[in-house]
Amino acid sequence: MTVVWGMLRVSALLGVLLLIACGDDGRVAPSDVPTADMGPVPSADGGDTGEGDAFVPTSPLVDPACVDGMYSEVLPAVDADISDLTWAGDVGAYVDAFLDRRYPVGAALVRGGRTNTDYGQDCDVLYAGSPSSAGDVIDRMNTIVHECGHFYDGELSTFTDNTYVVTPTQQISCSRGDATDRGGDTFARSRINDDEYAALRPACPSGSSGPDCDFYADTYLDGDPDNGNFEGGDQGFNMLIEEAFQYVNSLATSWSVLDQSPPGRSTTARDGILTFLWYVERYLRMARLDFPGAYERLSGDACWRDAILTLWGRAWLYLEATTGMDGLSIHGDALETLVLDTDLLAEIERIRAAHGC
Repeated sequence: MTVVWGMLRVSALLGVLLLIACGDDGRVAPSDVPTADMGPVPSADGGDTGEGDAFVPTSPLVDPACVDGMYSEVLPAVDADISDLTWAGDVGAYVDAFLDRRYPVGAALVRGGRTNTDYGQDCDVLYAGSPSSAGDVIDRMNTIVHECGHFYDGELSTFTDNTYVVTPTQQISCSRGDATDRGGDTFARSRINDDEYAALRPACPSGSSGPDCDFYADTYLDGDPDNGNFEGGDQGFNMLIEEAFQYVNSLATSWSVLDQSPPGRSTTARDGILTFLWYVERYLRMARLDFPGAYERLSGDACWRDAILTLWGRAWLYLEATTGMDGLSIHGDALETLVLDTDLLAEIERIRAAHGC
């Protein structure tokens, strides 16, 4: 593993999908999932896995004539029967069996993550904690898939090139996406702390959360990029979008285990990807206004444009599919308002225009 990905562990947050007890039952029955409102396309047309139709996002926030609006994927089988799965103390066996039924994309990411042996344990075992039951493993499933996704991408990446495994049949590999002082052409992601949007949702005090502060900033936008010491926020756009890709997987996994959650429990699954979409928009805006070399790398490189638009389309596919599921969000409405800022949405449109859409 290269130093780029070794440093990723510094900014990994084991409990980032914090479980918080809420007053109401946040669960939604699988039959209530609004997938029927999305347009299906033949499975062969999308970067998907598993059986059944792939779906495309129909949100007005995607362009049906561009990469984001044409993205398609087979959605998790959230109502697949798992009653016959038994816990025998083997984390890997249970994770595989569960995800093969409910979220095959996640199953493939876990299997891929196990090919990365730099940490002495399989990624799923490392992030499962010390489970004593199937329920314990299910409680950690979103973290397992998220972190194994990092492991898999890291195993396929090099010091200068980043590979993002979107699905088992779609990978994107782009070059020179790290910050300039780390061998790339972009800038430290923590610099967006200085933009005009940061005050709208300032970082929460360390170890806390709240409706008006950014729970993720202390982990992902930390540090001072000019102090000469490495901190997680020093990483460039390559790792910003890496986290964003994994937060889509966190949402997909959380949806696939939602019916197994106790009444009244909510997660930040939607909050995570909405936060990172906001970060990506802000990063693109700052790049365009203040860092022309970084903007040329991201907007002038077809690979990075494809990565940005693929992320955007996949994110809105899952955000649409989970609309109204209180068990998957805590502060999602406030975060979505930030993402929908007209000036920030214009940054995605500029990437589409640069891509010829």
